[in-house]
Amino acid sequence: MDKTIKTADRLKLICLGLSFIFSFAYVYQIHFDLNDMKLSIVFTALALVAILWLELTIRQRVLLGHLSKNPRRTLETRFWEAIIVLLAVNIYFGMNTALTMLFLHASVVYAVLCGTGHLFRDNSSIFCPGDLINGFCRIPFANFPARIISIAESIKLKNTPEDGADTVPQTSSAHKTLKVVLGFGVTVFCFVFLIIAFVNLADVDANFASAEDAISEFFYNFTIDTTVIYSLFLSIPVGAYLFGLFQGTVRMNTGFEQRLEKKITSGITRVKLVTSILFSIILIVFITVYMIFFISQASYMFSGFFGILPEEFTASEYAVSGFHELINVVIINFILLALTKLFSAESPVVKILTVILMAQSMLFATISASKILLYISRFGYTEARTLGLWGTIVVFVGAALAAFNILTRKKTFAPWFLFSAASFVTTNFIAFCFK
Repeated sequence: MDKTIKTADRLKLICLGLSFIFSFAYVYQIHFDLNDMKLSIVFTALALVAILWLELTIRQRVLLGHLSKNPRRTLETRFWEAIIVLLAVNIYFGMNTALTMLFLHASVVYAVLCGTGHLFRDNSSIFCPGDLINGFCRIPFANFPARIISIAESIKLKNTPEDGADTVPQTSSAHKTLKVVLGFGVTVFCFVFLIIAFVNLADVDANFASAEDAISEFFYNFTIDTTVIYSLFLSIPVGAYLFGLFQGTVRMNTGFEQRLEKKITSGITRVKLVTSILFSIILIVFITVYMIFFISQASYMFSGFFGILPEEFTASEYAVSGFHELINVVIINFILLALTKLFSAESPVVKILTVILMAQSMLFATISASKILLYISRFGYTEARTLGLWGTIVVFVGAALAAFNILTRKKTFAPWFLFSAASFVTTNFIAFCFK
């Protein structure tokens, strides 16, 4: 057998062992009410094991010739590995434990897809939602029985003669599996009859009766930690899911992702059927409404820049209302931008109008940030306020990069996606410093 294949198989067996250890530790910690410090330590250790598991998986794909070198993909994989560890640390240092845990799990899945080349494109792209669905659902569930298959494959490989050795006729793997199952069944069946026989002999012989009493007393006094038992049982499906995710990226080629990406891209080109005049009118209406609103509500909208609180608002009401306005309006603007890109024919007028729309979105984000900063300056930092400020920054950068994309046609989703992840981690550390 080729040495590279042997090495890949050894790495697979190491990953198989990791799946049992990792899944048990993951499930076992759930049974304890850990504080943020202990939870952070546990998940930092799990994060490091997950990264080791990912690197072994990537190495398998390289050895099997399924993954070519790509410096940009490698760099992005290292970025997501760093984010995974920092998010685990952030469980203690950060603001919102539940949100941090959500991002941590999503980052692990995304890092696996990125490192093994299973993204819809070579690197992060606007297909990110599809990538996550693929990673959370399709790959792990399609490879749910991968642990059983890997064990069967390893048994078969152990019985394969070494290179140069005399070939010995081998029975089929199915026949061997049947022999093992039958042997185990017969053993259990006979053991039950042994117990029955022993009980009957104990009724006749005093020495056997004493042995029976001693055995019964041992099992009566012997206690088993039910938490461990529950964790072992629950870790079986969890481990199967995780091994299905990691090993599934080795067992499955990237043809599905590539074909689907091509279909979607070609489909987008074919649906650009709506006249640019219609979209120009729609965009002009939105832009005009926003301009009127900015002018009529100037004292309300821009007072936060000057540290002035409108009389009819408290600081908290002013900040919260501004954040909700940002989210609602900017989501509408991004949906409008997506519809324009999907269905509108190419037009310089539409391009200019969408850039103006993104500029207005940036203005909404800036106004909202000023309100939150006013709130923080009066009452200090809290998780919600800092998280809201992070959201406005992410929205501002997203709108700015979208405008840059419209003007230059350069891909800007990946920089925004990476910035969002890095800025969340950074914001968590900054929030901790100001607690």
